[in-house]
Formats: sequence, structure tokens, C-alpha cells
Amino acid sequence: MRIAFFALTVALAALSLAAGRSWLLPQELAAALLDPEGAGRMVWSLRVPRVVVGLVAGACFGLSGLVFQTLLRNPLASPDVIGVTQGAAFGAVAALGFGVPVMLGAWGGGLVAIAALGWLAAHPKRGIEPRAVVLQGLALAILAGAGTEALILRMGDTDAGAAMTWLGGTLGGTAWPEVTRALWLLPLTLPLLLAGRALDRLELGDDLAHSLGLRVGALRVGLGLCAALVAAGAVSLCGPMSFVALAAGPIGRMAARGRPSPVCAMLVGAAFVMLADILARSVAPVALLPTGLYTALIGAPVLILTVRRMRNRNAL
Repeated sequence: MRIAFFALTVALAALSLAAGRSWLLPQELAAALLDPEGAGRMVWSLRVPRVVVGLVAGACFGLSGLVFQTLLRNPLASPDVIGVTQGAAFGAVAALGFGVPVMLGAWGGGLVAIAALGWLAAHPKRGIEPRAVVLQGLALAILAGAGTEALILRMGDTDAGAAMTWLGGTLGGTAWPEVTRALWLLPLTLPLLLAGRALDRLELGDDLAHSLGLRVGALRVGLGLCAALVAAGAVSLCGPMSFVALAAGPIGRMAARGRPSPVCAMLVGAAFVMLADILARSVAPVALLPTGLYTALIGAPVLILTVRRMRNRNAL
């Protein structure tokens, strides 16, 4: 199944390179990729950076979503539901206002959000309660969203307009500097990719996982912080893409027969963003609608189905 998801992601990436106001035929795309200084200058300067950033951002969202959902044993506990992406967005917008690098601001906002969430949802005897995390995270998301709007109101018209477009989740205007920032995130994904067996054991329960030799508390903190940094970094690249992290985890689990698969979740997230970006550039290319609009349109039904499934299993 991993091979099938990988093939799908590659196919969507190639289709995204060909998509736009002027679609490229396969032979035209191949010729453009082989001639970066001539006929392919437009492809290499505009479309290739957009595809690379979209793939990395989608992979980071999907990977962080699976990790949070597994750590908290709740399919709704993705970073865009528990307030991590909203905190990262607040930090990124604040960084724009003060001239600080956007990625640093997003990382700071994401870490503050996850730290506040851990403090609010912790029980003195029972530790972190998954249901409390989701409820407190929703409150944090609303608070961070209100703070972001307040920051935008203090900006000039040009900066405010750019910030509003970015908050919708967009890959427009992506260039090679964003590719460099995206590549910085790849080392952070390695601990999460290698944590598949640990995540699988954590689902058995804290006591059993501890008996199998896992340091449950340290593992939860380490993986949670790493997932927050990965999600916040993805937000700094393209804004808070709605529902990507939420949908990638359950779909990746289905492909892995119910087990947490970081590789599958990463590929699903990357493919999800590629599909949404293709729609953004082909359905209404003149309107330049943000990619995040299409991730929401695709991901919202996934949320509805997840809630219905949880209700049928009496998990809500």
C-alpha cells in the first residue's frame, strides 16, 4: 500500500507541474524540465518550487496529525483541531509585524500552544486526558485566531491583505527561498518517521507500553514537541492548511490495516495538498482561490465521517 500511495503522490506532483492557466502536455513538461534556462524557465522558477513546498508541507501536516492522534488516542486530536497550527499562525503573523523570520515566529507560537495545552489538559492524578486536550485545544484555537485578527487589524493595508491571503492556506508566490526553508524541516521529520513501532506500542496503553521498555512520559513529550515543530514549520511555508493533518491520519491507518504508519500518513498528506493545489489552479485559475479552500472542501467530509464513526462506536 505504501508503494501505491507513493505512486499516487508522484503522479499528482507531475500533474501539478503541468497544471495552470496553460496546461502542459507530457512531452512539453519533459522538455521544460530538461531545459531550465530556456523553455522551462517558467516551470523551474514558478511551478517546481510550488510543488516541492506543497509536498513537504503536506507531508509535515500528515505526519504531525498522525502523531498527535496516536499520542492522545483520539482521531480528532490533529494540530489544526487542538490549536497548534493556530498558535503557529499567530506567531508567524507576529513575526511578520516585527521583522522576525516567519519560521522562527511559527515555531515559537506552536511551542507556546502545545505547552499551554499540556498545562491546561493535565490532571494531577490521571495525567493528560485526551478528551480534555481536544476541548481545551478548541478554546486555544479560538483564542489564537482572535489574537491573529487583532494583529492584522494593526497592520497596513498591504501587509494585512497579504496576511489574510496567507492565512487561507496558499502556495501562491512560492519561490526557491521557500524551498530552502522547507528542506530545513526534513531533519525534524526523521524522529517521527522512525517512531512507528513506539507509536504502535503506545496504543496498547501506558502500563503495557511501560512494561515493554518504553519511557512513556518522555516519549510523549519528545514526540509531541517534535510534531508541534513540524506542524508549525509547515504553517510557516503555506499557512494553516485546513483538514490535511486531520484527514491524513485516519486514511493512513486504513491503508496500514488500523496501525499507525508515519510513512503512509506523510504520503497521504503530500498527495492531499497536491490534489487541492491542482484544483486551485484548474477550477478557477483567474480567481486565484487559495489552496486551503480546497483542502477544507475535501477534508470537511472526512471530519463528518470520523465523528459519525466515533459516535457509532460510542467513542464520543
